[in-house]
Amino acid sequence: MEKASGKNSISSKRYNRGLLLKLLATGACKSRIELSRATGLTKMTVSNIISEFMEKGIVVEDTEEDTQTCGRNPMLLKIGKDAPKAAGLLIFRDRIEAVLCSMNLEILGTERIGFSSLTGEALLENCHRVLDKLLENEKNILGIGVAVIGPVDIKKGILLNPPRFYGIENLHILEDLQKRYPYPIYLDHEHNSAALAEKLYGVGQGYQDFIFLGISNGIGSGIISSGRVYHNEKGFAPEIGHISIDRKGPLCSCRNKGCLELYASTYVVLEKLKAATGLDLTFREFFQLRENNAVEEILDQMVEDISLALISAVNILNPQLIVLGYDCMDWEESYVKKLEDLVNERRMVHVDCRIPIKKAAFGKKAQLLGAAVNAVNQVFEGNVLLLE
Repeated sequence: MEKASGKNSISSKRYNRGLLLKLLATGACKSRIELSRATGLTKMTVSNIISEFMEKGIVVEDTEEDTQTCGRNPMLLKIGKDAPKAAGLLIFRDRIEAVLCSMNLEILGTERIGFSSLTGEALLENCHRVLDKLLENEKNILGIGVAVIGPVDIKKGILLNPPRFYGIENLHILEDLQKRYPYPIYLDHEHNSAALAEKLYGVGQGYQDFIFLGISNGIGSGIISSGRVYHNEKGFAPEIGHISIDRKGPLCSCRNKGCLELYASTYVVLEKLKAATGLDLTFREFFQLRENNAVEEILDQMVEDISLALISAVNILNPQLIVLGYDCMDWEESYVKKLEDLVNERRMVHVDCRIPIKKAAFGKKAQLLGAAVNAVNQVFEGNVLLLE
């Protein structure tokens, strides 16, 4: 378990409350004694904070843990059903989705609107529709988290100029939602959001540095550095999809040449597969035909192209882990292994341990759940106080 030090002082009570909730909600700890050991807080401090949470129904006692030892077994703790909930909103290229979650990321409800064309005004209206429906019968909300395709100005909450997104530019999403809803609202890039969800609840637990790579009709990334989501001073997310893998390649919408997106995005690979086979299949179905020489060649080239960009990122960041999301969930495991082998064979720093590559624990829901985690994490960080 990662060491998460608490602070034994009255002024740090908000921080300690958030830390204890984080350890309980993410499953890192299940009892008072575990919380004390994990944080370094005194047993009295832990008991006092847990008692406050229990008075409000935020934390409840569960069945006793059978330790098979003499003495009283420790009473287990869990997030209560009366604890505040988080709403998440995902703005993607072909849909708007919303989710209602508990603090331990149990899905309590979802709403979705798909589209094939859109204006900025219609996008905001769709956001209102899914959130209004989701929040209709739930008012105990700690906040709304938003996950947005990029590029996005995270600090100002402005959707800038995403490629292939119906010409929508400079849309003030955060300002619009803040005017409509009485809850704190937190916005981030979709892949940063997914990376945060995987760090707190998924395959990224126990890792301090990793790259999240999401591949769909674009290729995006999020970075966890020293246990936190990486943002630059302006709040922009990293763009591994726009690392050039061919300086003589075609011109990308970002004005660079030979970007990874132009070679390994889902729609690009699908078009190659359909042209080579004459078959109109899904991405997942094509992986079932990998014995077909033409299919195998195209999929192998896709993995090779992705590895070129990832190796550059690995040589800069030296992560402990790489997490694959979105359409990578459709990959056969042998291709995940191929990518892991290529990255580890060619990276600059060779040490005893390999950099593992894993699929996201939350699959294609990582970005959506990550939206809700953007809000929940504010409680964990002590920025939102659940108790007066």
